[in-house]
Amino acid sequence: MNKTIAGVSIAALLTAATLPLLAATASANPSDKPCDPSGLVVSVTKDPTSAAGQQAYIVHYAAAGPHTNCSLQGAPTAVTFTKGSGHSEADGSNIQVVPDDPYSVPVPVNVQPGKPAESRILMASQAPVTFQPSVVNLNLPVAGGGYSVTVAWPAGLPLRGDHVELTNVSAA
Repeated sequence: MNKTIAGVSIAALLTAATLPLLAATASANPSDKPCDPSGLVVSVTKDPTSAAGQQAYIVHYAAAGPHTNCSLQGAPTAVTFTKGSGHSEADGSNIQVVPDDPYSVPVPVNVQPGKPAESRILMASQAPVTFQPSVVNLNLPVAGGGYSVTVAWPAGLPLRGDHVELTNVSAA
C-alpha cells in the first residue's frame, strides 16, 4: 500500500512540474489564426539602414494587446498611396507596386507581445519625386486574403520613381 501511495505521489509531482512547461510551450507556438487589424498596431517609418541607391520604409506590425497571437505571411497587397483623408483627393495610382522578390517563398511569422514583424517598401533613391502621400492603404499580409488598413505615411517623405517594391513580412 505504501508503494502505491508513493507511486501516486511521484506521478502527481511529475505531472504538476510538467504542466507549466507545457503551458509555456503552447503559448510560444505559432498561431494558425491570421492577424486582423484589431490585434495589430501598424505603422510606417523611414528605414535608416537602406542599401546604397535605395530608399526604404519599414511597415511595422506589433501586437495591440497582451493576448495577441496571430500569423502574417507574404507581402502586403492592394497597396495604394493617398494624399489627404481618403481616395477622393490626389493619389499615387500611377505608381506600380511589385514584389521585391517574386520567386521567394513566404514564411509565416507569428506576432505576439514583444515579437513584432515587419516588411519593407523599397524605391530608387535617385529617382525623381513622384508623389507626396499622407497615408498608405494596404491589405495585411495574411494567408487567404488580407484585411485593409490605412496607415499614416512619414510626414514630408515623398515616393520616388514609377514603382515601389514590397518585401515579404519577417520577424523584426
